[in-house]
Amino acid sequence: MTQENYPKFDFDPTKVVVYGGGGLSKMIIETVRVLGTYQILGVIDDNMEKGSDVIGSPVLGGVDVLPKLKKDGVRLVVNSVGGIGNYKLRLDIFNTLAEEGFVCPVIVHPTAHIDPSARLDPGVLVLAQSYISGNAVVGMGTLINNSVVVSHDCVLGVCTNLSPGAKIAGDVIIDDYAQIGMNATVNIGVRVGKECLIGNGATIKKDVPPKTRVYAGAIWPKYIPNNNKAI
Repeated sequence: MTQENYPKFDFDPTKVVVYGGGGLSKMIIETVRVLGTYQILGVIDDNMEKGSDVIGSPVLGGVDVLPKLKKDGVRLVVNSVGGIGNYKLRLDIFNTLAEEGFVCPVIVHPTAHIDPSARLDPGVLVLAQSYISGNAVVGMGTLINNSVVVSHDCVLGVCTNLSPGAKIAGDVIIDDYAQIGMNATVNIGVRVGKECLIGNGATIKKDVPPKTRVYAGAIWPKYIPNNNKAI
């Protein structure tokens, strides 16, 4: 076969760009590097000076560089904007990337373990030493930070965020955009509602209604002494 007859592709599946240059991006960049699968072309960040550096990866510019990247054959972007306390920041980036024709690959650190029957949707990030157990489903754009346990049959919605050390028991549902703090625990069979904020070290024993905030170190639900009623 002569060179002119080789199949032509309009993108390079080995090239990737990281969107966001904050603290989380450093963890993501190192995860991508240690995987050895992708070549990081650089970082996109609207608030950083073009040509500056994020642990060895150059800042290419802001969102305005996306059309040129696409023209150059780049289609893969890793969203490293965590959106702690404001999931819309992360979600808006996914929407922008999709509208511009980009794809967000699943990135899993090699020290993490994903059981074969688990399912990870596009844009999911799983960082070092985390575990996703059998038959779990992790929704689009969810961030599983370091040393997180997601047990069997759990269902995590779109753009949920599990901070380092969170422990999720089996058959738990975490609805879209909920955020689980560091070292928080969620008991078996519990449902955490849409847009909930669960603070660091909280213990969740019963269902949490949507948009509820459970403060750091709290036990949900609280009980009134002597009458055993939840408040």
